[in-house]
Amino acid sequence: MTIGTIIFYIFVWILILFFLAILVILCIWMWTGLKAKVPFVPVPNSILPDIEKALDLKEGSVVYDLGCGDARVLSYLANRNKNKNIKFIGIENSWFPINLARLLTWWNKKRGKGEVSVIAQDFFKYDLSNATHIFVYLYPTVMDDLLSKFDKELSPKTKLVSVTFQFTQKKPIFEVDLERKSYQLAKKMYVYEF
Repeated sequence: MTIGTIIFYIFVWILILFFLAILVILCIWMWTGLKAKVPFVPVPNSILPDIEKALDLKEGSVVYDLGCGDARVLSYLANRNKNKNIKFIGIENSWFPINLARLLTWWNKKRGKGEVSVIAQDFFKYDLSNATHIFVYLYPTVMDDLLSKFDKELSPKTKLVSVTFQFTQKKPIFEVDLERKSYQLAKKMYVYEF
C-alpha cells in the first residue's frame, strides 16, 4: 500500500465520521423538536431590526423570548441595547437549542456584546409576571394555550411581539408586513399589548 492510498483512506474515514456526526446532531435536533411543542426554527437575521423596532425597548425593560432557540433575537437586542439596564431572558426546554444558545450567549458576552440569560425550563411553568416585553415565534395552538397564562401573569401594557403566528382569541394592536418573498418564512409580525 502506498502513502497516497493510506492518505486517501484516512481522508475517507474522516469524511465518514464527519457525516455521522452531522447525522447524530440532526437526529438530536429532530428528537428535541418532537419532544417540545415547537420545533427549533430560527428567526431570519434580516428581520431582527424589525423585531427591535416593534418591541420598542426602554430603560429597565425585562425581555423574555419564549422558546428562544439559539437566542439570536435576545443576543441581537442585548448587543444593540447594552447601556439601557435591560434584562434579556430566554426560556427553552429542548436540549440542542438550549446548549447552542448557552454557547452563543457566552461567546457574545466574552466579546462584550451584551448579556443574555438562558433558562432550561418549560415556559408554561415559568413565572412571567416581571416581563415588560415578550417575543415569540410559536405555533398558534401553543400561543392560544399561553393566552390564559399571559392574561393572569402579565401586567398591563406588557408588549408581546409574535412573528408569523397570531392568537386566535386576541387581536393585535398592529401588524407589520416584513416584505419578504413568498417562499421565505416570517412574512408578518403581530404586536399585542396586555
